[in-house]
Amino acid sequence: FTVELPPVAASRASISAVRPPPGPEWRAPTVTATMERSSDPALMRVGVCVGSPEDAAASQRLLTTFHEVLARMLNLTRLAVLTLPLLAQTFYLHSIDFSSWVLRLATVYVLIGVTCFVVVPEQLYNGMGLGSFRWLFEKFYPDIALANGTIAAAAERCAEERLGGHRVGELHGLRAKLRWHGTRRYLCITKDGWGVTGDEGFAATLLLQRVFSKDKQVPDTYQFRVCEPSAEWHQAWLSFQPVNHLRFGGWFGAFKDPDKACPYKILQDSSCPDGAFKLLCSWTGIPSPTQRHLTGFYIAEQLSGGHLYVGHASDKDAALLEFHFL
Repeated sequence: FTVELPPVAASRASISAVRPPPGPEWRAPTVTATMERSSDPALMRVGVCVGSPEDAAASQRLLTTFHEVLARMLNLTRLAVLTLPLLAQTFYLHSIDFSSWVLRLATVYVLIGVTCFVVVPEQLYNGMGLGSFRWLFEKFYPDIALANGTIAAAAERCAEERLGGHRVGELHGLRAKLRWHGTRRYLCITKDGWGVTGDEGFAATLLLQRVFSKDKQVPDTYQFRVCEPSAEWHQAWLSFQPVNHLRFGGWFGAFKDPDKACPYKILQDSSCPDGAFKLLCSWTGIPSPTQRHLTGFYIAEQLSGGHLYVGHASDKDAALLEFHFL
């Protein structure tokens, strides 16, 4: 089991902006500021390790076995759903004529199908593998393609459209500004390297660089580098400040040390509108005994001292973001 604790307090560093973003008077979080989150994420995040990260082959075999077992169980369940009504009707095969028996059997199947279509359409669509009838489901449930279990090809087509024609896995080398979806607020970097939101004129230009692990590219995961030749944090890497034993930290900012560059995974799920995504912290380093890393948490705005700052939060509070490619 692995345990991750969430960021709950402000940074010890005092933050002063190069140019304060327009709007209400901006004040930096101080060590005495207490984080006032809209909703508190779980105090403990527990996950199950299904294989050693040092033994990729064994982990792959284990996941393949899981996949085969679950696929066969699903197929057996489908077979049971189709055959149980047939077996039940065979008890009446010799007591009535054949045409009446077929009519009763068809009636049972129709009632089961209509009931599932009305009550549990997503389970019917995915569990029974009815992708060929997607046109019928979309007439009554337009968002059925976003349900769990959508085939990978359909999901990838949606992802390609959502990011301005760029595939999620092919963003390496592109420059972009990070914008909060549906707003005019962009990610800005202060003089001390901390992340805030502001107008486009203050936005930081980011260079996306792919991430490799054991000579293999990590899917949909990138490191972000500031690309502002005239700015103090030019060529710095975006990352997080670890949460210390006093539960201070968790802020999002820029760091000049390449070893601190944090990989972030681009995630698009059913809660993301068209063009939007979430950034998941995918740091794999081992924290010291007095620190906690933010692996498994998302980029989000957090409230401190009556002002919003960029930090990390659980999935339900994650910021919906979009790229403005340059």
